[in-house]
Amino acid sequence: MLLLTLAGCAGSGDAASKPRRPYAVLVVLDEFPGDTLLAPNGRIDAGRFPNFAALAGDSTWFRNAATAYDSTTKAVPLIVDGIRPQKGTSPIVRDHPNSIFTALGSRGYRIVTAEEATALCPRRYCPAERTRRPMIIPNLKGGRAERFGRFVRSIRPSPRPTFWMTHALLPHGPWVYMPSGHRSRPEGPELLPGMQTVPGFYDDYLTRHNEQRYLLQLGFVDHLLGTLVARLKRQGMYDDTLIVVTADHGFAWQVGVPTRRTISLSNVDELAPVPLFVKKARQKRGRMSDVLARTLDVAPTIADALGVRLGYRTDGRSAYSRAVRARHQVSLIKRDFSSIVRISPARWKARRRALVRRRLRHLGSGDWASLYTSLGPNRELIGHEAAAERSAEGARATISLSRSFAGVRRSSGIVPCQIAGRIHGSGAARERDIAIAVNGRIEAVGRSFHLKGERVESYSVMVPENALREGRNTVEVLEVTDEGAMLLLARS
Repeated sequence: MLLLTLAGCAGSGDAASKPRRPYAVLVVLDEFPGDTLLAPNGRIDAGRFPNFAALAGDSTWFRNAATAYDSTTKAVPLIVDGIRPQKGTSPIVRDHPNSIFTALGSRGYRIVTAEEATALCPRRYCPAERTRRPMIIPNLKGGRAERFGRFVRSIRPSPRPTFWMTHALLPHGPWVYMPSGHRSRPEGPELLPGMQTVPGFYDDYLTRHNEQRYLLQLGFVDHLLGTLVARLKRQGMYDDTLIVVTADHGFAWQVGVPTRRTISLSNVDELAPVPLFVKKARQKRGRMSDVLARTLDVAPTIADALGVRLGYRTDGRSAYSRAVRARHQVSLIKRDFSSIVRISPARWKARRRALVRRRLRHLGSGDWASLYTSLGPNRELIGHEAAAERSAEGARATISLSRSFAGVRRSSGIVPCQIAGRIHGSGAARERDIAIAVNGRIEAVGRSFHLKGERVESYSVMVPENALREGRNTVEVLEVTDEGAMLLLARS
């Protein structure tokens, strides 16, 4: 089980050993629409994301920050160097010779990186750096939390100023983590292949269900952020450290589209917004800024906050600068470099507010319980005793990894909260309301669906982690008829 600990956190960072310049930490997250942190009042939802809310309380939260590009291999380099992406470039030092790494390294900073999709730190400052970028897909499939844990443990006081940078492939899918750090299924293929990709983009319920899974994984990202801040505080470094947290780009939750990751005027309200928190060294009070900061501004902002000159020309500016305050348009380069998507701030903000209202209506806020009680039909059944009248006629369901419910062990790191499978015997046109009972109590509801191009009916529902007890559990998949009857489709 991965519940990150803070081994080796002793030490208070004795004043005599502190460097003359502040420490700095840059965390770049992945596929993270910044507005998914919001509560109904427009602030960060402290119930679900307490560590992001706490960081906002100590930092400047640029709540209108936007990415400058929609794809990782160019969106991360522009964060590191502040230069607009160019067609044909690769995320390696050869194509990005100047960056925040060279600016700080040339001024005596020690550089510690954990790059997961790029290789941007020159060997003279990062001797162990690759010359080729790492492959993203293998890094997505496993070890993401463990790698972040190693990065956190690399942070320790030093008389030499140090810059730590990580690009973590989270909350990017696959969505397997719960806020506690347990996984909802083993690492590996989806329980229903295609449900998280294009075949699943054409169903409204499945889209909301996947967004629910994304939010649960974002809760785990909040936990990881908490371990980072706790490490800095236990090492006596927090007050003396510049902390910058952002993301490469957002993610769109549109239905009936062939892609959710290519920028257009129709999805700029979801793909463009990213989180941006900047806690300066010795900053004691949080503030919100409404300037139109961009990911291009991150490297200049770090240099500004540390009092260091970048030493090369950038397209970004410090987020604290007059130039950023004067911006009056949101713009992103299209992935194929064919044009630029532009939108006025007023229209962009109005569309974002509408999306937040939709998410809150379907997925709740304030606590994790509301994430289950706000989604799906027949929500009034949640919490009631399950009483299947009979087996469904002509239909039977499978339960993926059904044996996992016979011996739940939290110490294994897996609590099988995703209940998914196929429903056979109904044909391509049949879909139905679903209820999931765990140990005789209805814990969640949903609806079956057809992945695009498939005739077989499928279902997937998340149940709360605390619904499953240690050891043996019984899971029932029930159809809820229009008359309110419950028919048994499968039992583990």
